[in-house]
Amino acid sequence: MRYEYPQGRRVNALATYEPLAPTPRLDAVPFERTLTSDDLLAYLRERLPAADVPRVVVLDNAGMHTSKVVKAARPGLAKAGIFLYYLPPYSPELNRIEPVFKQVKHHDMPTRSFTSRTDLRVAVDAGFHAYRQRLRPKRDSQPRPTA
Repeated sequence: MRYEYPQGRRVNALATYEPLAPTPRLDAVPFERTLTSDDLLAYLRERLPAADVPRVVVLDNAGMHTSKVVKAARPGLAKAGIFLYYLPPYSPELNRIEPVFKQVKHHDMPTRSFTSRTDLRVAVDAGFHAYRQRLRPKRDSQPRPTA
C-alpha cells in the first residue's frame, strides 16, 4: 500500500456553545488550515449574536487564545460587550464545549479516514449539524398539574 503522509490533512473548528440558554445554541466553523489569533478575533466579531447584555466567552489557554494579538484586542472587544474569561490551565473538565467536540469527533463522524480534506470538512460539518439537531429548547419552568 502506498503511504500517505497525514501532514496538512486536518480540519480545525472554531465553535460557540450555549448549553444553558433558553434555546441551546451551537455554532461551528471548520477551517482546512491552522487557525490563528486573527481567525479567533474575526470569529468573535462576526459570529457572536448581537445582544443587549454583555457576553462572556470562555476560553482555554491555547496559544491562539492567549496571544499578544488577542490581549491587545480585549479592550475593543469589551467595548462591543464581549468579555474573555480564561479557564485555569489543565482543566478541560471545566470547558463545556469539550464533550461536544468529543461527541462530534468520536460518534457523529463514524468514518475516521478520508481521501481528501474536502471530504473531511464535509464530515465535520455533518457531525456538528447532527449534534445541533439534538439540542432542544429548555422546558418551561412552570409546574405541571398532577393527575
